[in-house]
Amino acid sequence: MATKYQFDCVENVTPDLFQSGFLITDENRCIIYANSYFADEFNLLTEELLGTSSDGLFTHSSRIFCESYLMPLLVHEGNCEEMQLALIDGDGDRVSIIVSARMDRKKRIYWSFFNASKRDQLYNELIETRKELEAQTKVLQSLSSTDELTGLTNRREFNLRAPQLIKQAKRYGYSFALFIIDIDHFKNINDTFGHLEGDRVLKELGSQLKSFGRETDLVARFGGEEFILLLPNINIEDAKFQALRLHSLISRIQVNQIPVTVSIGGMLSDGSQNLRDTTSKADDALYRAKNSGRNKTVFY
Repeated sequence: MATKYQFDCVENVTPDLFQSGFLITDENRCIIYANSYFADEFNLLTEELLGTSSDGLFTHSSRIFCESYLMPLLVHEGNCEEMQLALIDGDGDRVSIIVSARMDRKKRIYWSFFNASKRDQLYNELIETRKELEAQTKVLQSLSSTDELTGLTNRREFNLRAPQLIKQAKRYGYSFALFIIDIDHFKNINDTFGHLEGDRVLKELGSQLKSFGRETDLVARFGGEEFILLLPNINIEDAKFQALRLHSLISRIQVNQIPVTVSIGGMLSDGSQNLRDTTSKADDALYRAKNSGRNKTVFY
């Protein structure tokens, strides 16, 4: 199948032992040798390749690339390495390949072909894996910052974000309101109707608070039956109005056909106090609201 001339071209090397496709073309780019790996890998017949132009192996865009870049590079430099092209295999399918080539003084070209389909597949799999990992990271980040039961921001995340809002209030000279909300007689709900009913109340309250807040507001479950809200850029009149809205929204939640009520402690601040001091004062106001009959808002 291979002539003495063809074997002389590879200088006593046995290309059939190569684990890549190997071709030799003459000065007219006619194929004068093809190793068995090339034929097997790309579903081609060696006897049908011999004497044909190597140009016929490539897709249209790859032929253009060969003429405009690869061949001039071989003429001037004598070799090129790891060019990504595409050929049409014996089944008519497009196959991604990596090509290296060397041209000798007689303008014979020694081609090495590597099937890059699996590499491309691996690359795509790595891209998909990366996307999955990024999605999982976002989920984990969300879980670390979100209260599982209500879907609100959790206390940890609130304590991270609230100081930034307080600094902004101080920097730009506006006040903000901090509300701490406590469900009245929540223990009685759990003891009388069970913890599943208590969880339902917490979930519904979380849902109401989500609908209540503006985009700039920070709403969180603070722990147990307590919730905390930070409302930037608000004055005392608006803060009192928002407190009334809260009572009205939360009263839509019922247990045994009785509206749920809450006590709210409020603190209006200009940002001159830190989160700990502001929260402490709102908590004092909440304590007074509960001791004075519940179902009301008291400002510090």
